[in-house]
Amino acid sequence: MSSKLVLMRSVSFASLIAVAAATPAFAQSNPAPTAGTIELDAITVTGEKVERDLRNTASSVSVITDKDIARANTGNATVSEILVGTPNVTYTDTVSAPIIRGQDTQGPLTGQNSFWGGTVPRATINVDGHYLSYNEFYFGATSPWDVKSIEVFRGPQTTSQGANAIAGAIIVNTKDPSFTPEAGFLTEFGSYATRRAALMLSGPIIKDQLAGRITLDYSGRDTFIDYISPNFQTRYADQDFRNLNLRAKLLWRPSELPGFEAKLTYSRNESNRPSQEAASAPFDRLKHITTTMPSFRQNSNTGILDLSYDFGNRFKVFNQTQYTDLSVSRKTGLLGNGDAYIDQRNISNELRVTYGDQSDVLSGVAGIYYAHTKTDEILYLTGQSTFDDTKRNLGVFGELSYRLTDRWTFTGSLRFQQDQIERVGRTVFAAQGVDYDKTFQAVLPKASIAYAVTPDWTVGAMVNRGYNPGGVSLNLTAGRWQPFKEETLWNYELFTRASLLNNRLNVSGNLFYTDFQNAQYFIPVVLTTGVVQSYAINAEKAHAYGLEVSADYRLLDNLTLKAGAGLLRTEIDKISANTGYKGNEFAKSPGYMLSFGVSWDVTSKLNLTAQLRHTDGYYSDVANTRLYLIKPYTIADFRASYQVTDNLQVYGYVKNIFDERAPTYMQQNRGIGGTEASMTEPRMFGAGIKGTF
Repeated sequence: MSSKLVLMRSVSFASLIAVAAATPAFAQSNPAPTAGTIELDAITVTGEKVERDLRNTASSVSVITDKDIARANTGNATVSEILVGTPNVTYTDTVSAPIIRGQDTQGPLTGQNSFWGGTVPRATINVDGHYLSYNEFYFGATSPWDVKSIEVFRGPQTTSQGANAIAGAIIVNTKDPSFTPEAGFLTEFGSYATRRAALMLSGPIIKDQLAGRITLDYSGRDTFIDYISPNFQTRYADQDFRNLNLRAKLLWRPSELPGFEAKLTYSRNESNRPSQEAASAPFDRLKHITTTMPSFRQNSNTGILDLSYDFGNRFKVFNQTQYTDLSVSRKTGLLGNGDAYIDQRNISNELRVTYGDQSDVLSGVAGIYYAHTKTDEILYLTGQSTFDDTKRNLGVFGELSYRLTDRWTFTGSLRFQQDQIERVGRTVFAAQGVDYDKTFQAVLPKASIAYAVTPDWTVGAMVNRGYNPGGVSLNLTAGRWQPFKEETLWNYELFTRASLLNNRLNVSGNLFYTDFQNAQYFIPVVLTTGVVQSYAINAEKAHAYGLEVSADYRLLDNLTLKAGAGLLRTEIDKISANTGYKGNEFAKSPGYMLSFGVSWDVTSKLNLTAQLRHTDGYYSDVANTRLYLIKPYTIADFRASYQVTDNLQVYGYVKNIFDERAPTYMQQNRGIGGTEASMTEPRMFGAGIKGTF
């Protein structure tokens, strides 16, 4: 890493710590104005299995409300694109999974390696109760249309979410049926043949008892990469983006059974995406000389049944059952050159009981979760490889929150997690088939203490344990299957939440230190001089520390400012399998991230919104290869909307105003004998119209 980059990071670290330290003084030295009509909306967090406001949430979480989503939902936007700019959350390609606090949420087995050993993700993405599978959250396209909120948790969430949440969790809550009629539509066109059409209808079916809601969202665009090789394979593979999301909900509140509620959700998702949007040198030309770029097409159907009953004595019971079937096809354009087919079926059930709420002296939740996932996989690459993968997940969890005094609140959580992983199959790249069957168990505690300095300012501390199950990988060089251990961590955080200036300024900050044991990586392993093999290993010790801070300020009744910053330092402390990696930074881990946004209602009809986000440099790989060092880059976006009538709005947008064409990830492409780089989206224009009735 260059001395200039290190110096910039050090200055940034000092600046962010100063901001966090100054927060209490700011709360005391600024008297609240007399006006009280322009305060910010209250924010509710649901992802920890109980509803609580942001001020009473210890975990580092960013909540994106429906208003923010509506202004960011432009172009071929998906939930992933809405999250870009969230502190310490990085996306390294337009088709990718997030990196949260330096942890790649794909898990250790990425790309082709996931076909051999299966997937072990590090984060859960939960849409209305359905935990998206690896292929769904990486190659899928979750629609932000008609979404109520998105909650982004950073740090381990295994106590509340279970397996595969060691890096964090993303909770997507879509809107429920309404008992008053409402409807909405959106249509949009833009650069690179961007097109979008969306519709929403909601209203009562039986007055005050049964309501329904249906949403439809189609979007697409052409890839911004130009494949210039005359030998480029276009047969079967499709590098353009297409997404179709259909969702239907029924909500039943029978008048003869007060306190009971039933909700049935069905969703259908279809998507087509390339494996990545990468260019060969010179990268800013957005051209690639490769002859193939595989595409992923997938279809899924999900059904969710939610039942709840309020006993009226502060006890409530909830049960959620969900089923998903998923089919995925990977096409390369050349038969037998990496085409793959995946069929997956998942069923789960969660039962939980809650008592009280955050205003009570004593409140809590207890529950049990079970999931069963069956996956059949076929890969055609120099022959046929077939695998059957079965995962069984059981979690028993509970949380108790106790208000010790008017100012002190203690919250303790505990989860017993058991994960059984079975993988059976054969491949032409190994003499023996894989027959892996192992059960992992973990006890996952979490505790926090919060102190209300004033009714509007809280500080506290939290400690929790994170865990991710192990698995098996294929050592292609030796043609041998290699198991790897589960990874665990202890996470320590200090946090502050403040609502200042008569609720016109909200400030949130978390300072964290994370200690990893047996961290999972897929890296080259040096056996003897000149003999190197690659497979998943465990680094005995690693650590990360940093900060997330955000602020929302309603400066005027027509002007809102938003700012966020993330700071991150990572290091591998001990890695016996490859001692040369000791002292290296985690891959894809920017030293700092900054974002600033403004929303200005120029008139009662005209709104202008702009966002600026800056990402520090980072290494693309765990080896910290200087050739793959990503330089800092800055992206600016702008949106203008005009409310023609109360029910009709026209808008236009510019993404990446200054056309910053910066690499976001680099790797060796053996097919071209050189380096390829995933790129930021080039400048894109668009305009649309949306309405309600």
